[in-house]
Amino acid sequence: MADRNLNNTSDNFDPEFNEPDGNSSVPVADGFEDDTRPVINLDSVGDLASAVAAASNGGKSASAIANDQTSNVSDAQYVQMKKQLDDAQEQAKIATENHMRTLADIQNLRRRTEEERLRIVRDGNEKLIKELLPVMDDFDLALSAARTSESVDQLLSGMEAIHRKFMLTLNKQGVDPINTTGAKFDPDIHEAVMVDEDSDLPEETVSSELRKGYTLNGRVIRPSLVKVAK
Repeated sequence: MADRNLNNTSDNFDPEFNEPDGNSSVPVADGFEDDTRPVINLDSVGDLASAVAAASNGGKSASAIANDQTSNVSDAQYVQMKKQLDDAQEQAKIATENHMRTLADIQNLRRRTEEERLRIVRDGNEKLIKELLPVMDDFDLALSAARTSESVDQLLSGMEAIHRKFMLTLNKQGVDPINTTGAKFDPDIHEAVMVDEDSDLPEETVSSELRKGYTLNGRVIRPSLVKVAK
């Protein structure tokens, strides 16, 4: 009996046996139809696991729960990010407005400063000219007198008076002459153009002044041209 069954199995064996797909049960070879072992369906096992999981989570499947959690997190993040974006845009708007306002203030300040500087220069020039005009009037009178007067002494006296008046006008503006003759040579206020080898004065002493120098409010605006003893 055993030999007959084996032969029958060999005769009915199909060499073209194909591996079952995922939707069918495992095939049984001929001669084993009476095998009482259960056939396992893989899809059925997966469905059963899903059903158990859904029953334990209020009827929702695992994929539905994952989608709900992802959706909830995304909404919260969206609201937070939207608020942060709105705040950043508002801050950027305020910063831009402040920047533009500051630029406008700087430009206005520069314009006002330049206008004020020009006004000070104009006012200063005007004040100086008004102080010098009387001296010019004296020069006009001296020239008129020189054309008709034959006295050199009178002409000289008039010129000396004008000179004194002019120096007083310069003193009012902060202009003072630099002391030179007999002073020790100072390169900050003197400019040596000649050497006096015959002078009896000590060496490096100003022996004579060739052109007067002046200071304005204590600052040298023109050094004195001098001859220095050697």
